[in-house]
Amino acid sequence: MSDNTPSKAENNAAAIEERAADWLQRRRYWKEWSEADQKALDAWLAESMSHAVAFWRLEATLDRTERLSALRPLRLKRPLNEVPKRLPGTLRFAAVFGALTVAAVVGYSTWHSLPQPVGQLYSTGLGGRATVQLTDGSSIELNTNTAIRADVRAGKRYVSIEKGEAYFDIVHDAKSPFIVDVGGHRITDLGTKFVVRDEPGRVEVALLEGRASIASVRPDTQHHEAVLTPGDVAIATADSLSVEQRPKPTLAKELSWRHGLLIFDGAPLSDVAAELNRYSTEKIVVAGDGVGKLTIDASVPTNDIRAFTRVAHEVFGLHVQDRGNEIVISR
Repeated sequence: MSDNTPSKAENNAAAIEERAADWLQRRRYWKEWSEADQKALDAWLAESMSHAVAFWRLEATLDRTERLSALRPLRLKRPLNEVPKRLPGTLRFAAVFGALTVAAVVGYSTWHSLPQPVGQLYSTGLGGRATVQLTDGSSIELNTNTAIRADVRAGKRYVSIEKGEAYFDIVHDAKSPFIVDVGGHRITDLGTKFVVRDEPGRVEVALLEGRASIASVRPDTQHHEAVLTPGDVAIATADSLSVEQRPKPTLAKELSWRHGLLIFDGAPLSDVAAELNRYSTEKIVVAGDGVGKLTIDASVPTNDIRAFTRVAHEVFGLHVQDRGNEIVISR
């Protein structure tokens, strides 16, 4: 007999969704919404990213629902000032509708909440981010210009990364390991948090929690494999596999893209430009001898390369020139 009891994670997610709906109803329909109410809402949103995502997804979905309703003639059965304080049916519909649509979320980049059909392709454009909620309770966050295919069902948990970078938060299931194929390598995980970055000729896997293995799977290359523990970063190519340890603060900074930010500590300008170019059609070109070797400490929004060019000009006195889709930085 199967156990259909909701998991703790499911209950928590449902509670957050219900609380977000309550806040949204109060702010949108209550006449007596006050500055104190707004401060309380802001505090709740600041407690957790999951609070903010749930609220903004519902708000964006409700806006879309109301716009669709406005396309049809509408007869009001009561004056607008008699709208009830609680509209659970409307927001329940919004929540269901939101699971089938891409919802915009506030921040320095676009955040989507996506459904997870079997074998579905998920992708983001330049500067975009997305979260895929899987049927087993796991989630995957996609960074800029990323594409994956997910096939998660009873007895099978499989994802292939076609390009880009993704953060995995995997629910433990000893009977069904989670498998990720990328760049000729296979990552096998029982329940951890890790990030995978696929680049031409190179795959990087950083393990934050739990335990996972990585192994080459192409028959025409030399076989190599390793077991990863927290803090391990594996760098794999067609012919080699190396593993190094990185401090937790370093890994946390490398994952700042999850919040629409890139953090650089003593990074060469050439490396900063290359990283920012992953997020925009407008490209930074670092020109001239020695310019790319200048180092910088900075936190830059992923969708604001102009913030970086301003720093380059004001801190280093460099010349910044717009050339259509290119911004050239030189002495």
